[in-house]
Amino acid sequence: MRSYHRNPAINVGFGLAHLLCLLGVALFVSNCAVQKKKPVTAQAEQNNPALTLTTSIKSTENVKLTKPIASNPLLVGISPEDLEMSKAQAKRIYHRSWKTIGIRSRYVRKRLLTTLESLHAPTSLQVLPAVESTYDPYALSPAGALGLWQIMPRTAQILGIRSEKEKNGRRNINDSTSAAIRYLQEMHERFNSWPLAIAAYNLGPYAVEKRLKKSPWETADGLENMPIPSSTRAYVQHVIGLAALLQDETFDFPEPVETRPITIQSPVDIQRLAEISGMAKDEIFRFNPSLNQAQYLHNTIDIHVPVSIFKTMQEKIALSGPVYVNHTIKTGDNLWDIARSYNTSVSRLKSLNKNMGKYLRIGQRLRVPANRLAQAVADHNPLLSGGHRIRYKVRNGDSLWLIANQFGTSPKAIARSNQISLNHVIRAGDILWVFAKVRPS
Repeated sequence: MRSYHRNPAINVGFGLAHLLCLLGVALFVSNCAVQKKKPVTAQAEQNNPALTLTTSIKSTENVKLTKPIASNPLLVGISPEDLEMSKAQAKRIYHRSWKTIGIRSRYVRKRLLTTLESLHAPTSLQVLPAVESTYDPYALSPAGALGLWQIMPRTAQILGIRSEKEKNGRRNINDSTSAAIRYLQEMHERFNSWPLAIAAYNLGPYAVEKRLKKSPWETADGLENMPIPSSTRAYVQHVIGLAALLQDETFDFPEPVETRPITIQSPVDIQRLAEISGMAKDEIFRFNPSLNQAQYLHNTIDIHVPVSIFKTMQEKIALSGPVYVNHTIKTGDNLWDIARSYNTSVSRLKSLNKNMGKYLRIGQRLRVPANRLAQAVADHNPLLSGGHRIRYKVRNGDSLWLIANQFGTSPKAIARSNQISLNHVIRAGDILWVFAKVRPS
């Protein structure tokens, strides 16, 4: 995780710094600086998405800061030499990937900026997800850090980020951003320094404090002299460098797409929503990366859609909302087969037909969902199945050790990615997300 400005007048509600002192819990994420492995993304973005992209990277020669450094809290107190060095490093590292970062950012950055503003945090902290995940909310590190902000499972629990079977809180743009920013504000209040707060986000606050006790440091001492590991120092310089490149307009983000949440009653099929909205199915998942599934048979869900289509989509959903038909019972019918054919569940059929009785009768009519979702799309978010991130269904005789050995990973990594303990009993039929280093044989 990384850093954010805290306004003392704002009650962030976490008191996290004090809580962690009592618990002795060192929060950390996977090392995200130059030496870390690039986060594994679920699926490469299209080169030409439906959203028009205008990302610019300009020459740094003879460019002067167009805004005073005082307007950017991250840069206050940093020497011109440190700024130039950090900018050069950041430009070298992110120059080629900035277009991809810009494409990804369009789907989510408006919500991120809104959260920054509501928490009175520096706007320049919008560069941090570029360093953490290259603005990919599906990015998963080998250590199990996930999302825009690369939050670890244990950290997510402490920050109050909740995940469910249908949705992942660490991939939720609003939830993860709010939690990360509040944590970063706590770090800034704790260290009274943005470079140190950023370092604490990457390395953990206790590791930073331990080093400061041996070698006190202030911003005026220079970034190169920070008493932290070289990988974390490079991480800090990349964040500072990108903030400065944005400040002097060498790098620009494209205009983000403004979205609004819309509530949709179950049953929900993302393929149908795509047809109604005119959006590509993948784009719905890029605007809503927290979704684990492509079908929600029993859950009302909120999804974000561009404001440009919000009203039209709302009207079309109202007209095409849940539709039901009657199914006439035939010889050999049973509730399980009927539920499967309509891609629903037995409990759902029972809730729709409260007076159907204990036994089915030939000729009896049951109310069933009209849209045969089984003929539509796969039941999980397609952006979760690309790359080396595997959706694995547990089989009889499986154990975390056997699964880890099959995919070239470790039981601990699987446990982290799925927020379970190493002693957790897995059963046939359970679904696990596995970061696979090798393809299964």
